[in-house]
Amino acid sequence: MKKLNYLLLLLLGIASCTTLPKSSANPDKQILTVGPGPEDMVVDTITGQPRLLISCNARRKSDPYYGEINVYYPANGNVGVMKRTEPTNIHFCPHGIDLVKVNDTLILLVVNNDFRNHEQSILRYAVKAGELIFLNKITDPLIVSPNAVTGFQDGTLLISNDAGKMGDYTEALFKLKRCKIIYWNYNTCSVAAGKFCFANGITNQAGKVYLASTLQNKVWQFDFKDGKLINQQTVARVNGPDNIRITDGNLYVACHLRFLAFLGNMKKAGNYSPTTVYRIDLASGHKSVAFFDDGAKLSAGSTGLAFHNKLYVSGVFDAKMAVVNNPK
Repeated sequence: MKKLNYLLLLLLGIASCTTLPKSSANPDKQILTVGPGPEDMVVDTITGQPRLLISCNARRKSDPYYGEINVYYPANGNVGVMKRTEPTNIHFCPHGIDLVKVNDTLILLVVNNDFRNHEQSILRYAVKAGELIFLNKITDPLIVSPNAVTGFQDGTLLISNDAGKMGDYTEALFKLKRCKIIYWNYNTCSVAAGKFCFANGITNQAGKVYLASTLQNKVWQFDFKDGKLINQQTVARVNGPDNIRITDGNLYVACHLRFLAFLGNMKKAGNYSPTTVYRIDLASGHKSVAFFDDGAKLSAGSTGLAFHNKLYVSGVFDAKMAVVNNPK
């Protein structure tokens, strides 16, 4: 909950007068019931029937504790909870996630915001058809306020910190660029890049790394070499970007366009917060609205994920997701 309060302060820097898309977008919305707080999700097409793995963590003060990886099967609409094996001393509070195949093992990477034990970490699990098997926990003094993670096929990974010091509200109020992106190479952590203000979603594809900043209102592209992010270029300017996913040459970024509405939705489900997902063609740079809801059906969307001509959109608080048609 502390992490979300910090996010709210950061969102204070986003203009509340941002123009919203037309409310008539996506008339075909279907709402799915999942665990509370489905902040992030990935697609697994390797372990059997295609499915979505969804990072769920209760985030409202009024919500009872809930921390699980949910699973959703598009073919039949079934929703369940993934069985996990892990040490008993891990308090599971998942945030950003990623899925990567390393040699013959499919690995789920989980940002774990364990405020109860005052520990921030990345958890690694081997993904099986019916179970997540714990591999290891990564902690380091450089992993101070992790938000999102992206993995490479050699097993190394990048972590986005959304603050230079967790709970330092002056970073948000003055938009100080103190966030660092951290590289883990199995043995140690090092700084891959720095000087960001609320670094958020991060992903990689075809040798490029993409990063969103909620307060700088940008999505960037980088080259990655020798553990460093170089050749920074702006891919898109969007207000309040959160998580990012790439499918078929299109980058999908969920955005928070109304701070006060977001704050209200954090306090109570009935206070709607608009959800917007932009589709950005990486070849042309063209930006379009892939999803919009005024909040009545889906509030505070944090991730947009395209799969099999559908777009799945998850929110950060409510126990639900939306799915709409997403033709190529």
